[in-house]
Amino acid sequence: MALSFMPSSTMTLDVVVTCDPAVIATTEQAAAYLESGDLGKLEKHEGATLFTLKALSPTEREEAEVRAGAYTRSELGRMLWVESPDEPRAKALWHHNLSDDEKSALASYQGYINRVFNEMVRASLIMIDERPIAKDSNPLDDIRPEAHRVQVIAELVRHVQRMSLLGQSGK
Repeated sequence: MALSFMPSSTMTLDVVVTCDPAVIATTEQAAAYLESGDLGKLEKHEGATLFTLKALSPTEREEAEVRAGAYTRSELGRMLWVESPDEPRAKALWHHNLSDDEKSALASYQGYINRVFNEMVRASLIMIDERPIAKDSNPLDDIRPEAHRVQVIAELVRHVQRMSLLGQSGK
C-alpha cells in the first residue's frame, strides 16, 4: 500500500455560492454542486460573484484554529456540541434542559466554530471576481443580508475543506 499525500496547498478553485441571485439550480443541483464543487452541476451561474479559493495546508488549517481560539475553547461546549441531537424539536428540548453553565459553554463553543470558519475563509480567499483580496481585509463582513453572509461563509468553508482534504476531484 502506498503512502497517501494531502492535496497541494497551491491548488485554487473558482466557486460561486448558491444564495447568489445569479445562480439558478434546483435543490438537487445545488446539493450536487456543494458536494463536488463542479460548476457544471448548476443550471446557470453566469454573472454570479466568483470566489477564488486556495487549498489550505494542515499548518494553515491549524493556524486558523489557533487564531480562532483553539487553546481556549470550551471543552464542555465541544462535548455538548457533539452530543446535541440532529432533529430540530429534539434539539430544542435537549437545549432547554441544559443548565445555564452548559448553555454558556455550548454558546462559547459555537462562537469558536464561527471564528474558525471566518479564519479559514480569510486564509483561503484570494480573489473575488478576479480582484485580489488584501490579507488584512475581510470583504465578506460587508455581505447583506446577514443570512446570506452566513451562508456564503458556510459554503466557502465547505469548498475549502473539500479541496484541502480531498483535492479538486472530491471523494
